[in-house]
Amino acid sequence: MKKDAISTGLFIAIGFLCVAIVIAVLIPVVRDVIDDADDNRPVVPAVSITQPLTPADPAPEVSLRLGA
Repeated sequence: MKKDAISTGLFIAIGFLCVAIVIAVLIPVVRDVIDDADDNRPVVPAVSITQPLTPADPAPEVSLRLGA
């Protein structure tokens, strides 16, 4: 009876050890995959530069006719 308890305890302990090793190996792999997936996003510029028309540039005159 005592040998059965010891062998069952060792079986459970080795099982937990294997699960811990698999988790320790998979966590960095999953993090790398997630980081690589994030790297595929396009780079969006943070600042857009807009320049107003200078007074020397004539503005186009557009006439609007409504209901003609």
